[in-house]
Amino acid sequence: MNPVRSFKDLSEQQFNVSAVSIAGGADEAVLSSVETLLQTGIISHAIVSGPIQEIRKRLKNINADGNLFDIRDADTARACADVAVAAAKGGEAEILMKGNIESAVFLKSILDKRSGIRRSQVLSNITVFELDSYHKLLGITDNAIVPNPGFEDKKAFIENTRPLYFALGIQPVKVGLVAASEKPSEALPATLDAVKLKTACEMQELDGFLVDGPFGYDACISKDAAQNKKLGASTVAGDPDLIVFHDLEAANAVGKAIKFHGRAKSGGLLLGASVPVTFNSRSDHAERRINSLLLAGIASSPRR
Repeated sequence: MNPVRSFKDLSEQQFNVSAVSIAGGADEAVLSSVETLLQTGIISHAIVSGPIQEIRKRLKNINADGNLFDIRDADTARACADVAVAAAKGGEAEILMKGNIESAVFLKSILDKRSGIRRSQVLSNITVFELDSYHKLLGITDNAIVPNPGFEDKKAFIENTRPLYFALGIQPVKVGLVAASEKPSEALPATLDAVKLKTACEMQELDGFLVDGPFGYDACISKDAAQNKKLGASTVAGDPDLIVFHDLEAANAVGKAIKFHGRAKSGGLLLGASVPVTFNSRSDHAERRINSLLLAGIASSPRR
């Protein structure tokens, strides 16, 4: 199975089609992106929670076929989230999608001990980028959920990506651990976490992954920089599939720099729940929403 190396590659895969459950679907951008994939057959069915009349109005505004959507009434943000999560928990949908509701409310429903769908000890976000300046898809984590991750959090971040990367045909997954220095130091806890994560990989605690670091961002992403820093022997330096950052602020800032300055195509997922979750911002454009749904689709229903 050839690995997926671009969003164009991803869009051309033969998916086992999935159903999506949308939390807070009274949003034209959300409904439009879902309808696009319903029409192409990548998504088989869409459950939408929210005020019924408002959703019908939004569907009419975008000239969408309302018969493609299973609308379920919910009059508050938490009710929208609960209805959507219940559909995923009950097996009616293989993808959960954040619509026009606040992130905090959405997460509370996912994490609810009684009715939620948390699977991993940690939820994490991954953003996958396609850049002209890089030779394959590049993921970064965690750039949205955990502010100051420790060793166990970072280990969970890596493990959470397994269904996605394996479905993309990428094995082993090359993971670069980014810190401010390549030299382990007690003054830089992220460097010590990197050493422990590399050891965990060597002890086969992270099956399917090839983990190395700590690296400065330059050595992690560039073969030339890695050679100049005498790190050329690393099979990860200059060729990662996934970069794990030392904290959320660094991951978020670098991700936005790649997006805006690098003019990258991108899609993002929330991982660690029993189904992949698209977690787009309300400001995201249609292409990014569709890319996120494509990632969720292949993670939930791998290629035939």
